[in-house]
Amino acid sequence: MAIGLAATLSAAPVNRVQFLSKVYTIDRKYRSMEGPSSVQKIYLGNLEKPELLWIVGIRTEMVAEDGETPQLPELMCHVNVDLDPARHQALFDFGRPVAARLMTLSQGMLSATLPVGFGFPIASNEPLLLFTQVLNHNIEHPDNLKVRHRVTFEYVRDRDLTQPMKPLFNVGASGMVQLDNNPLALTSMMPGHDGEHAASCLIGSRAPNATASAADYVDPSGRHMTGHWVVPPGRQTNASDITWFMNLPYDTKLHYAAVHLHPFAESLSVRDVTTGETILKSQATNPATGVGLTHVDTFTSIPGVPMRKNHKYELVSVYNNTTSGTADSMASVFLGFDDPEFVKPSAAGLAKRSAALDSDTIVMRTSAGDLSATLDRSAAPNTVIQVARLLMGGAFDNTSAINNGSDLRLAIPVTERVRNLLQPLAGDRGGPIERGAVMYCPPPELGLRIILKAAAPYDNRCTAFARMAASPEIMNAIATAPSGTAISVKRID
Repeated sequence: MAIGLAATLSAAPVNRVQFLSKVYTIDRKYRSMEGPSSVQKIYLGNLEKPELLWIVGIRTEMVAEDGETPQLPELMCHVNVDLDPARHQALFDFGRPVAARLMTLSQGMLSATLPVGFGFPIASNEPLLLFTQVLNHNIEHPDNLKVRHRVTFEYVRDRDLTQPMKPLFNVGASGMVQLDNNPLALTSMMPGHDGEHAASCLIGSRAPNATASAADYVDPSGRHMTGHWVVPPGRQTNASDITWFMNLPYDTKLHYAAVHLHPFAESLSVRDVTTGETILKSQATNPATGVGLTHVDTFTSIPGVPMRKNHKYELVSVYNNTTSGTADSMASVFLGFDDPEFVKPSAAGLAKRSAALDSDTIVMRTSAGDLSATLDRSAAPNTVIQVARLLMGGAFDNTSAINNGSDLRLAIPVTERVRNLLQPLAGDRGGPIERGAVMYCPPPELGLRIILKAAAPYDNRCTAFARMAASPEIMNAIATAPSGTAISVKRID
């Protein structure tokens, strides 16, 4: 069966698209995550006619300024590929939260290839953030060496398949040490060449007060943790709980794993604490001379390894610092799990969802007339996507809005169907609270509020995400109606 599937999928054309990073100047030595870096927004396919694609591989090469001439692989620090999680969740109508980090490539692991027949689904018009960074452990006098990353994505068009692809969803986890009174803990990432903090290979939700530190987390017990720590001379083993990082939504199977480590690493393992079984172990190879990593194992399995929602898992890293000084370390793993929730969208469905997510306006079809509003994506990007998801799910259909005197309130009952459309929101500053502002309010009082008076009181849980653009006559008629007056809402487009 597997052989037949492999033969069928190998006949489907694999498409490749390459992206060049900006040119980096290496003028001195840089340790891991110290070197010059940049971020670029990329797309894999057609933005005008969205279609379903399957990412099956990512690789990076170090090249010269001309984009062609090979350069030393050891100058590669890492490549991060990130999704827009809220948009991805809405595009594919997932009930579970989506992890932002799709993949990290790092020194010793310059390519990621999924097992045959498996892929990460993505829309052709879906943005990816591509972060690239260089380092230099060994060249004493690089003389302003010019280098850049050439990153290649391999994907298959769903329309070219004769057998369905098996979908994977991405989850990441990082090893941790406790910050408090711990001489091994590093409390912040090292600044990049341009003075800005380097992007992190870490995964998960950071502590609310971690504005200056990309390495600061709070675990479920309230302990402050860091994923960036010191390795003194000699061997060091660190085991940390990753159950809360993964937060598996259901029992599943692991089919792929990529590992991120720093120099002097020997191995990284994922261990099922509940059963005592080692799920995977990645060995790292250090160079015979100099500092760096020449190879880090990846994990692939077509049958997959079962992982259980109610089991406890830990990440175990082993480092052996062979120098007389201290070294910095990290340990992260990027996992590809079988996705039983995935439902392949039709081309029409994907186009409809994309249009809703990209629209600049919404229109409320009400008994008082059509009320249109202009979306404020810059102030409330995540809120706009949440409202679009509710809209596409029909949560506003055949509802009513009540004139509360100072605002018009549209409440939505939090049914199981609606609950599956909700996602955690954070980070939106929201637009100004003034007459005509449209606000989204999360549960328990889920719904929309349209500000009718300039000095209207408002709930600070609510976020202004749009501004009314309806005719003054309709707005004035609603605003001057007696408090308690209801208008029916047929739907929101």
